[in-house]
Order: sequence, then structure tokens, then C-alpha cells
Amino acid sequence: MTGDLVIQAQDVWKRYGLPLRPWLQRQIDQLRGQYPADRAKYGTWALRDVSFEVKRGESLGIVGRNGAGKSTLLKLIAGVSPATYGSVQVSGRLFPMIELSAGMHNDLTGRENIKLLGAIMGFTWRQMKDKLPEIEDFAELGDWLDKPVWQYSSGMQARLGFSVAVNVDADILLIDEVLSVGDVNFQKKCLNRMDELSNSGVTTVFVTHSPYAIERICERALYLEDGQITASGSSSDILAAYFQVAMDRSTVIAGKDRIAADLREGTGALRIMDITMHDAVSGREITGFSTGESVVFRIRLDVKEATPRYRFSLRMVDPASTVVSYIEMPMSSRRSLALERDSVLECRIDNINLLPGQYWINLVAREIAGPVIDSVSYAYAFDVRANSDVIEQMEHRGIIYLSSSWNLLGEDEGELEGFRQG
Repeated sequence: MTGDLVIQAQDVWKRYGLPLRPWLQRQIDQLRGQYPADRAKYGTWALRDVSFEVKRGESLGIVGRNGAGKSTLLKLIAGVSPATYGSVQVSGRLFPMIELSAGMHNDLTGRENIKLLGAIMGFTWRQMKDKLPEIEDFAELGDWLDKPVWQYSSGMQARLGFSVAVNVDADILLIDEVLSVGDVNFQKKCLNRMDELSNSGVTTVFVTHSPYAIERICERALYLEDGQITASGSSSDILAAYFQVAMDRSTVIAGKDRIAADLREGTGALRIMDITMHDAVSGREITGFSTGESVVFRIRLDVKEATPRYRFSLRMVDPASTVVSYIEMPMSSRRSLALERDSVLECRIDNINLLPGQYWINLVAREIAGPVIDSVSYAYAFDVRANSDVIEQMEHRGIIYLSSSWNLLGEDEGELEGFRQG
């Protein structure tokens, strides 16, 4: 490897073993002198033809669905699992957080495990003793540090392991989904610490299902699918590709994939049969709009029983499953919108200032102060396009576009006097 590279993977293939029949077939073929060019002939691979490089001080994110090979790749980088073909070279002191309790002994106390983890990293106890106050302060475990780890919750184990990882001067950090078990405040603390490490030149390889954490921490990302790298680029570009795959399977009440009305939960007094989106001015059906435009959603209902008193809500959800807006039928409208027969419920939303991207609609109908009548998650997918006013904000993660104006106040006119007094 060249001097600025700390991780280099070349033509990496990984398989965890073969069932008896494929293994015997391979042995027979090899005895016959047959070595097929197709490496997948004898069975599936956890990783296939993976090649990439990571430079010193770079933060690399790895995204993909469950089973895509993300954790397997981290294990190869950490050296705890060998590649079947190819090579993975690493240069520098590496700390892998690929399991919550990796390197810990359940019968030892938290404080003793700090010493153990330091020894694994190559530190003496005197060196770890100097780092101990900082690790204790970050972990915020208090008296629990002197209790055996088998008494810890998974979140407490994550606190201990992560606190050691980010305070032992490692050159490379491998982090695999461990932040998902901590509480919200500790997750914030970890993300802030990872920002600091990234700025100080520590190399980070980060696997998570939190897309905004990837975008915040990582300069570059890989998208793994079925053990292969299908895309590589900036974090924002890779997340867009990741979300696109999810959105392709999003519509659940339209077309051949719709959920049968009689199989859904709820009382069944009415069933949501279809939803369409229309331009608020022309009324034509659309699948997307630009930031700030107005639209109309039309929801077709199959009314089984007269439903005079009900609540209907529409939730807009982004690809990270964050509810970005909750829209409910106002109390004043419920009496006039009583349902007696099959109907189309119309909801107009003005000035939708969502940032460009792709979103879902969740629909819920329930009795007033009563049970759910019908509910369909991810019922509809739509696109929000960029216009000239919001292009600059597309590179930064957010949810809504807020129009703003900026002014420079002149000191000579006394316009900053109020700020000085504050």
C-alpha cells in the first residue's frame, strides 16, 4: 500500500462454508482438474469481488439491507475472519467495535475490562491508567464500573466498549451498529465524539442503518447489495441510491402488490382502497411536485357500515421512517364528512415545503375515542423536485425548506447596539 492508504481490499470473496453435497462436488471437480471460472457454481457468497481503498483520516460509511455483507466486510478488515479469495491489507492500530461485548469478559468488572481492552490494543496498564478518567467520564456508568459485565444491559456494554474505543488513540475505528442500542443522549454524545475524531485524522469505517448518521459523519460511502459493491461515491449520492431501492417497493395498495382489504387490521367498517395525488390547480393526476407547491390527495373508500364519527389522518414519512408531517381531519369537518356509502375523501395541502427527495404516505382511519377502523402504512410514494430556490440546500440533510433573508447591519448606524447589550 502507498503511504496515505490505511485499508486496501482487492478482489475479496468470502464464503463461510459449503453444505456437504456442493463441497463433495467441488472436491470431485478438483480431482478431475476442473476449476470453473464461475466462483458461484458451488453455492452463495457473503462477499463477491469487493475492492476499495480507504485513505488515512477518511470516514467511510457502508450501507445496505440486512444480509448484504456489511458486517462480514468489517470482520475481514478487523482480521477476525479470513477472505476466501483476495486480500485485505490494514496499516495502523485498529479498534473493532463489531460486537457489543467483543473483547470483554463477563466475569470481570467494567474497570477490569477497560484494562483488558487496552491490553488487546497493546497498551500497558500504566498507559490505560492515564486514560481511565477520560474513559470513565465518557461512559457515565458511575458505580456500575465496579460491577461485573454480566450484570450490564446491552446499552451499558455499548457505553463501555465505545468509551474505550474513542479514547485509546486508535488509528482506525470499525463501528458496526453499536450506537443503535444506546439512549438518545448517549447517541448524540457518540456522534459528536466521532466528529471530533474524524477532524483529528482518525480513520473511521462506519456501518449503520441510520442514514443521517452516515451523511453527518462520512465523507464517502459504499452501497452493498447481495455481497457486492453496487455503488460508491459521496454519502448523499449513496443514500439517494439506498432510498431509491426502498421506494421501489413502497406502494402497497396499488397494483398487484396491494394488501387485500379483508386481510387488514381494524374494525373494517370502511376500507382504504386507493390513493392518488393531483395538481391543486389543474386537477390532473401527478406523482410528484416541486418544493412549495400545493397538491390534493384523493382517497377512495369502500364503506361497509355507515361511519358518522371518525378521525382520518395522513402521515408523510421520509425514507428514514421519520414522520415529517402529521395531517389530521379537523374536528369542525368531521360531522359534515360523515360516511354513508362508498366515497372519495379529498385532502388539500398547500405550500408543501419539503426538501427534494422521496416520501411515503401512511393512512389511518379510527373511530373518535375508539379503535382503528383501517390503517395502511406506506400506502403511496411521491417525489419532491427541486426548484432554483432550494438547490443549495439539497447537499445538506434536512426535512423542510424555510425561506430566509439576510442583512448586514452597519455599526456606524448603531444597529448592533442591542446585540452589545445582550
